[in-house]
Amino acid sequence: MGITRVLELRIHGIANSPPADALLANDEEIMREDGDAQGSFWRVKAPAVTPPGLAPMTGATDAAPQITTEAYSWGNQARSGGSALAVIGRSIVHVGWLLVLPFGLCNLAYWARRRINGEGEHPKIWLGGDGAGLIRVFALLQTLFYTVGLLAVFVHLIAAECFPTPARGEPQEVCAVLPTWLDFLAAWTPNARAALLSLAPIAVILFLYIVSRRARADFHPETAFDDEAVPRADRGKTRGENAPPIPPILGSQGFWQRTRTAETAERTHLAAVFGLILAVLAVDALLDATGLGLVEVLGQIPAVIDTAAFPFVMSLIGIVVVAVTLALAWTGALSGENQGRRSLRGFSAFVLIFAALAFAVWLVWAIWIDKAEAVYTDAGTTNGLHGMILVPTAIAALGALIALASLSWGYGRIVRYVCAALIFAALVCGVIATAFLTTFEDQLRMSAVAAVLVVIAVAASYSPLGAAKNREVSVVAGWHGNGAAVALLIAWFSSLAITSLLVLGSYALLTTNTDTPDTRAHLRTASAGDAAAGTPSEIPLPEFYSRFATMLVLIMIVIAVAVLIALVGALHRFPAFSLPGMLFPKDLTPDQSREQKERDVSLGGVTSIPNDYPTSEHQPSGRLRSVAHARRIAGLAHRGEPVLQLLAILTAAALLVLGIPVLGVWLEGFPLWGELQRVSGWALGLLALTAVAWVVSNAATSAERPLGLVWDIVCFFPRAGHPFTAPCYAERAVPEVAKRVRRFIKETRADGDDPYVILSAHSMGATIAIAALFMLELGTAVAPDADKSADDEADDSQDVVPRVALLTHGVQIRAYFSRFFPEVFGPRVLGTRGTRGPSLVRTDPWKKQVIDEARQPRASLGAASDAPTLVSLLGGSFTDADAWKAPRWRNLWRRTDYLGFPVLAYPSEISERDGTTVIGNPIDRGATERCPSSYLWKIARHNDYLSTAQYREARDELVDQLREGSAVAVTAVSGAR
Repeated sequence: MGITRVLELRIHGIANSPPADALLANDEEIMREDGDAQGSFWRVKAPAVTPPGLAPMTGATDAAPQITTEAYSWGNQARSGGSALAVIGRSIVHVGWLLVLPFGLCNLAYWARRRINGEGEHPKIWLGGDGAGLIRVFALLQTLFYTVGLLAVFVHLIAAECFPTPARGEPQEVCAVLPTWLDFLAAWTPNARAALLSLAPIAVILFLYIVSRRARADFHPETAFDDEAVPRADRGKTRGENAPPIPPILGSQGFWQRTRTAETAERTHLAAVFGLILAVLAVDALLDATGLGLVEVLGQIPAVIDTAAFPFVMSLIGIVVVAVTLALAWTGALSGENQGRRSLRGFSAFVLIFAALAFAVWLVWAIWIDKAEAVYTDAGTTNGLHGMILVPTAIAALGALIALASLSWGYGRIVRYVCAALIFAALVCGVIATAFLTTFEDQLRMSAVAAVLVVIAVAASYSPLGAAKNREVSVVAGWHGNGAAVALLIAWFSSLAITSLLVLGSYALLTTNTDTPDTRAHLRTASAGDAAAGTPSEIPLPEFYSRFATMLVLIMIVIAVAVLIALVGALHRFPAFSLPGMLFPKDLTPDQSREQKERDVSLGGVTSIPNDYPTSEHQPSGRLRSVAHARRIAGLAHRGEPVLQLLAILTAAALLVLGIPVLGVWLEGFPLWGELQRVSGWALGLLALTAVAWVVSNAATSAERPLGLVWDIVCFFPRAGHPFTAPCYAERAVPEVAKRVRRFIKETRADGDDPYVILSAHSMGATIAIAALFMLELGTAVAPDADKSADDEADDSQDVVPRVALLTHGVQIRAYFSRFFPEVFGPRVLGTRGTRGPSLVRTDPWKKQVIDEARQPRASLGAASDAPTLVSLLGGSFTDADAWKAPRWRNLWRRTDYLGFPVLAYPSEISERDGTTVIGNPIDRGATERCPSSYLWKIARHNDYLSTAQYREARDELVDQLREGSAVAVTAVSGAR
C-alpha cells in the first residue's frame, strides 16, 4: 500500500456558507471539482492557499498523511426563487412558501412519532407505524381548511355579502372597494356569482401545489444516483430467524429513494378541493331553494328532491368525493407492493377527474342554466354562504382530535383503544350539542361533557408514563415523547393564523366606509342612477375566524409573559457556565502552547463540575463580561422547546373553543371577551406585519432561503405527510455525499494508496453526514465492478465505513434532533446518552443535565444492541462503563454558540496525570470562544470553528485513529471531585 491519503469533506450548515468560506479561501482561489448548481464539491486551486494552521500537508510520507480538503455545497437545494427573478417575483414565491409552512410542520409530525417501524419483515414494504394514516388525513384537512378560508373570502364575502339583494325598486349595489369591472356580476344570480368566484380558491391551491413542486423538478429520489448504488444482498427476501435485525430508519433500504407521498396524495388533495367546493356550493343552493335548515333537510328528503333535485344530487356527489378522498388519504400511508401503489394511483386519478367534471357541471348549471329570479324584500339584505361556521368548525375539530389521538401513538393497544373511545365519545357529544339540542343550557351542558371527555383522554394518554420504562424514555424525548402532537398543534396554529388573517383582513377591506357621493357606507351603486337611501345592512363578521383572533390575543399575551420570564431567568445574573475542556495541537512550541491556553482557557467558567453547579460570577469586566453576556444570550436561545410546548397547549385550548361553538358563545358573554375582541385586529395586524417583513427580508437577499432556519429543518425530512410541502434536499444531498466517499476510496485504492475520509459537518450538515454514514453501511452497497468477484465487492462494501471518521461542530444533533425525532436520531440510533429538555427559568437551561452527567459520567448509556448505532458504526462502544472505546467521532462546541451542543455529555474534563493527557469525554471537545480569524478581538458564536486550533487538533486525532485501524480505549475519570 502506498501513502496515506485523507479526504476532509466539509459540509456547511443552515447558513449556507459559500464554499470559499468553508475552505478558508477567497472566491478566486477555489474551483468546482464536481457537481452542479444544486450540489457541488469545491477545492482550493493548486497551490493551496489556506491559513498556516490548516495548510494541507503535502509531500506525504508514511509518517505524514496527505490531507485534501473539499467543501460540499448543498444549500441551493433548500432555496427557491432564482436570483434572476426580481425582488417582487421572489416575494410572491416566498409568500407561497409561507402558506406552505403549515404543511411542512405536518410532515415533521410524521417523523416525530414514537415507534416508526420503517423497514418491515419484507424490505420492500415501508411500515409507517401508529398514526401514519391519520397524519395523511390531517394533511388533507389542512388543505381543506385553506380551501374553506379562501371560500370565505371569495364566495362568502365577495360573491354573496358584497352583492346584497336590493329592495324592490332599489338599484343593485356592491362593495365600494371592488373594481368596477366586476359590476357585471350584479346581474347574475347568487349561485352563478358563487360558482364563478369559487375558481379563485382552486387557483390558489393549484399555485401552492406548483410552488411546492417547482423545486423538486431538478431531482427525483427514484431516478438519481441509481448508477452508483445497488441494493443490499437481502433485498427482495423475507426476513428469517437468522436474518440481521431490522436496521434504524436511516439505514433502511432506499430510505432516501423511497417516495412516500407522490402522485396519489397530490391527486387526492386536488380532488378533495373540488369535492368540498362542490359540496359547499350545492348545499348552499339547496338550503336557499328549500328555505330549510341542514337538519330539517335530512328529515324531509323526498320533499327536498321535488323542490331542488339537482342541488341535492350535486351535494351528495361533493360529500361522497370528500369522504372517498379521506379514505384515500388513510390508505395512502400503507405503501407496500408496486401493484397496490399502481392501483391507488389509478383510482386517485379517476376520483380527481370525476370531481373536476362534477364541479364543471355545477359551474355550467349555475352560470347558464340556473335562472331563478332574485327575491326582493322590503329592505336590502345580504345572503352569505351557508356553512361558514359549520364547515371550518368541523375541520378544526377533526384536526384537533387527530392531534389529541397522537398522544397515545406508540403505546399499547389498550391505551390507544381507550383514548380512541373517549375521543369518539367527545365528538358525538359535540355533534349533539351543536346540531340537535335546542336550548342554550342543554347545549352548554353537553359541550361541557365533551370538554371533560377530552381532558380524560389527555390524562389516559399520559398514563403510560407511570411505568418506569416509558418514563425513562420520555425524559430524553422532546415534550415527553409527544413531539407529533406538538408539531400537529403548531401546524394547526399556523393554518388558523394564516386563514384568519386572510379572512378578517379581507373583511376589514371590504367593509371600509367611503365618503364619495355615489356611495353609502361601504357600498356603491353598480348601475347608473342614484344611490339607495338609508343605511345599508352591515356585513356580519365571520364568527369562526373572529373567535380565533380573540383567542390569538390571549395566546400572544401568555407567550409574551413566558418570554419575559425566560428573559429574567437568563439575564438577571452572570452564571459561571460549565465549560468543555479544550485540546491544543501537539506541534506547538511551548511558548505558543502557553499563549493559546492563556487566551482561551480561563474565560469565566469551570471544566471540573463539583457536587453542585458553579455559583454566579462576581461582576465580570472587560472581555470576560462580553463573553459572559454572549453565553447568557446563547442560553436564552436554547429555551425554544418549553415555549413551543406552551404554544401547543394554548393552541389545544383554542381548538377546544373553536371545535365546540357553544363554548365560544358562552365566552362571548363575559365582558373581557369583548375587550379582547376589540384588540384582536391589532394582534392579527402585528402578526401580518411580522410575517410580511420576514418574507420580504428573505426575498430581498441573494441567499433566497425562504423562512430562514425553520425552512432547512422542514426540508431535511422526506415528504411523508403533506404532498404540497417543501422538497427534501437530503434526498439528493445524502446520496451525493455517500457517492463522493465511495468514489474517493475506490479511486485512491486504484492508485495503490491508502484512503480515509473525514466528514466535517457544521450545524445542520451533521444530519446529512450521519445519514450518509448509515447509507454507506446499511442502505446500499457500492456499485458492482465487472472485474471483481461478488466476494470482493462485499469486502469493498464492508470496508467503506471503517475508513470514515466524523468531525462535527456547532451541532444540534442531541439537544434537538435526538429529542424531537427519537426514531430517526434518538439515543438508540446515535448510541449516546439522551438529554433532558431545557428549563425555561434557570440561568443555565441545561443545569440539571450538567449536574446529572457530572455525578454519573458513565451511567445510562444503554446496553449492547444487535441494531447498529452511529457510535458502533464508527468503531466505538459505551456499553461497558469500565472500558469505553472512543468512536471515530469528535465534536466541538462552545457556550457562546446558540445552536451548538455536546453530543455525549456536557462535562468534558481534560487533565494531565503523570505527563499523560487524561480525557473523560471521548467525543466532545471545547472550542475557543474568541474568533481566531478576526483581525480585531471578537466573540465566536455559531460559526468560526474551522480556523480554531481545537479544530486542527480534533482532525489530527481522527487521522491518527483512522490509521491505527482500531478504537481507542478511554480512561474512566470521575466527574465529581
